[in-house]
Amino acid sequence: MKNSLLDLIIKGLLASIFVLDISIAAAASLTRGPYLQTGTSTSVIVRWRSDVATNSRVRLGASATNLNIIVDNAQSTTEHIVQVTGLSPKTKYFYSVGSTTETLTGGDANTYFSTAPITGERTAFRTWVIGDAGTGTSSQVAVYNAYRNFTGVTATNLWLQLGDNAYETGTDAEFQSKMFNIYPDMLRQSVTWPTLGNHDGGSSDSATQTGPYYNMFSLPKNAEAGGIASGTEAYYSFDYANVHFVVLDSYETNRAVGAPMYTWMEADLQAANADWIVAFWHHPPYTKGSHNSDTEGDLIEMRQNYLPLIENYGVDLVLSGHSHSYERSKFIDGHYGTSTTFNATTHVKQIGSGRVDNGGAYNKTTTGLARAGAVYAVAGSSGKISGGTLNHPAMFISLNELGSMVLDVNGLTLDAKFINSTGGIRDYFTLTKGTASLGRINGLAWRDVDADGIRETGETFLSNIEAQLFNASNQLVTTTFTDNNGAYSFTNLAAGDYSVYFVKGAYTISPKDQGTNDTIDSDATPADGKTATITLATGSTINNIDIGLSIPVASSSAAASSTATFSSNVSNSVASSSVAPSSVAPSSVASSRSSTAPTSSSVASSTAPNSVTVDLQDGLNGYTGTSDTYVAGGKTTTNYGTSAAVLADGSDGTNGRLVSLLKWATNSIPAGKTVTSVKVSLTVFDPSSGTYDLYAMNLGWTESVATWSNTNPVNNRGSLLGSFTPTPNGSYTLTLNAAGVALAQSWVSGAANNGLMVLDRSSSNGVDIRSSESTTISARPKLTITYQ
Repeated sequence: MKNSLLDLIIKGLLASIFVLDISIAAAASLTRGPYLQTGTSTSVIVRWRSDVATNSRVRLGASATNLNIIVDNAQSTTEHIVQVTGLSPKTKYFYSVGSTTETLTGGDANTYFSTAPITGERTAFRTWVIGDAGTGTSSQVAVYNAYRNFTGVTATNLWLQLGDNAYETGTDAEFQSKMFNIYPDMLRQSVTWPTLGNHDGGSSDSATQTGPYYNMFSLPKNAEAGGIASGTEAYYSFDYANVHFVVLDSYETNRAVGAPMYTWMEADLQAANADWIVAFWHHPPYTKGSHNSDTEGDLIEMRQNYLPLIENYGVDLVLSGHSHSYERSKFIDGHYGTSTTFNATTHVKQIGSGRVDNGGAYNKTTTGLARAGAVYAVAGSSGKISGGTLNHPAMFISLNELGSMVLDVNGLTLDAKFINSTGGIRDYFTLTKGTASLGRINGLAWRDVDADGIRETGETFLSNIEAQLFNASNQLVTTTFTDNNGAYSFTNLAAGDYSVYFVKGAYTISPKDQGTNDTIDSDATPADGKTATITLATGSTINNIDIGLSIPVASSSAAASSTATFSSNVSNSVASSSVAPSSVAPSSVASSRSSTAPTSSSVASSTAPNSVTVDLQDGLNGYTGTSDTYVAGGKTTTNYGTSAAVLADGSDGTNGRLVSLLKWATNSIPAGKTVTSVKVSLTVFDPSSGTYDLYAMNLGWTESVATWSNTNPVNNRGSLLGSFTPTPNGSYTLTLNAAGVALAQSWVSGAANNGLMVLDRSSSNGVDIRSSESTTISARPKLTITYQ
């Protein structure tokens, strides 16, 4: 009886334990994920969430039925983070997730990822880009489905999220319903790289890296995926194939020049060695959508503080959201002011659409090329659209349409598309690297003695004849002058239709298209100096776009001395009135000569008989030839080339002695001219009671790399050129002495142009001078040269 009772008790206990064990084993279920983080060529982080705490296991292998690689994490948790290492590059792996006792999901054809290629490899891959997507609405779903239909069987290798990933305040529940529940397949198959938006930041804090955003993402703050360690998940960088990606926090992190994010980014860009550099953050530097980059502080700061830096290091593409629209810029550089200060002649590096089938791709001749142009895209319409004027002049196209971007990189070609919510390709453009895509137009100007429009033996060439290049839309692209051999050349041109307009000055244009030999005839229409349309194919060169010029008998004695002055003034009469050359009558040109300033690369005016004065100042009528920076004796390897100020100081604390370096390209002044006067104009905004000297700089330097150690300015000081005492604030114009005139003369005559320096007289009260990066053109350093 006792044994029977004991047996029943034991059996009951065993049954209860068995039931309890089944209950425990069956309790864990998947509530989030799986999703992929920080993918490299040999590793990836796999994350998921379970409803009860268990240990973690990832099984993976070459097929869904052979998951023979096992990676465990013994920690009991509901937030599972498993780092998988030792993988092969560019390889597809199937996987499952769970615990050591059960599999929660995976082991099927839908659960897989592919490792990245080896860093630097030139291979084809696809990136999906969304911004402001996390609305949880049918609009968000439509954009996602449109992309999935578009990409089809082509894998999405990585996925960029441009912020506002979960409305309204980025809570954990909002991320669950508006990101994890919307994109389950994308999350388990493609690594996602996010940036923080203002709505995401409603529940998270960048300074402490706490809150839902920072809890759910595992981002490479220690350079686990390439680049330089930032020490924070708020901003970071990573490499994929031959692209270096830079991710910034434009919402909560200090955006000031010299702040930790700025300093890290500069170090990261200096170390980057990739064919392409793509940067992204939330707040766009240019937009006229639901936000206005002219009036909102965070947008203004990103434009003024960060664009000079990234452009100096050759960033190719900048992506952002925030405005609920799609806006894509022209191929631009150097625009840091409001939209009203955008100048197509100054800021557009290559005219055109960037479309291979409509004018040609945007091209840079090499990788990492500073100040060569970039495209800025706002892709903030992946969850909703909110209108706006959509009329920023920097933009090539602006659309109030739902959609997302697709980036396809293949070696030295980057193709971008905007796919709307119904699957239509509403915009597209291409960036390329290398010289093959760019063309040139060449020609000559000659003295046509018999005015027959045919260049004959014995007829001489004419220097300093102005040639202006116009595109198919009759917009001025660039201006140049013929050299001492009568030759001119327009280079680095995208494929498309162009025309050349010659400024005749006091000459008469010879008849057009005479004879049967196109290599020796004149190609401009006598009435207006404009050629017929020139169709330039990709990478081609078109020669012999020439002009014959004869001198009318009545003015032959004055023509040689007045050509340069007339050329500049005629240039202005065309551009300042926004009239295309083909519609300008000779009489209207002549009547405007005395009342307007030129629009060539410098300002020219007649100051005395046979005398010309040019003002060389960045942004003034298209001039872009200023280089300026300063170097610090206490920070001998630091470059300040992107600073909005140049500094001079006898002692500046830990920075030591500061010396300003300035130079201006003078190649617009014809060789052989005699320089008679030189002035330097500087704008001071932090005055000093000390006296500062201008000296010639005897060593070559480059704005983007100059440091104290590689310029050694005090030991490379040349002749004294002038002095000034910069008190109070304001503009100072210094007339240089005879040594300064001789120095400028040497530059015009072809000697090395090393510019000049501003050096203290042991003053400890430093002076701050506006640099060429100043947003106000009139405040930038100016060199004024008068010559005959």
